[in-house]
Amino acid sequence: MNDHRYQHINPEPLLDAMGGDAAACRHMFGTFAQSAPATFDRLEQAIRADDAAQVKREAHSLKSMTALVGAGVLTELLKSVETQSRAEPPQSAQPQLPELQSLFTAVAAEVRHYVDQVGVAQ
Repeated sequence: MNDHRYQHINPEPLLDAMGGDAAACRHMFGTFAQSAPATFDRLEQAIRADDAAQVKREAHSLKSMTALVGAGVLTELLKSVETQSRAEPPQSAQPQLPELQSLFTAVAAEVRHYVDQVGVAQ
């Protein structure tokens, strides 16, 4: 069904958890594609403003979304950003912003590819 080699996501665990239901998996990936960019934008704004409380909320939320689509590297980076925001005193995530932007862009592109490819394959 989906022979594309992904570098930043792994759809297989979610597909397996859904009993191989490709339509349900595609729906979940579609939900990510629709909602994750706004969450990332809020995270980026919070990082630029050094708003630790908002960084913590948005990183936590986005971390859950990226874990769902199997974006392990981005999920771990978001976990680190969330942990830094909880430190006393909170540590700025600004140095990680370029890597976050790059990884999020790559993950979002692969998720979109998955949604488009699975939609065509059915």
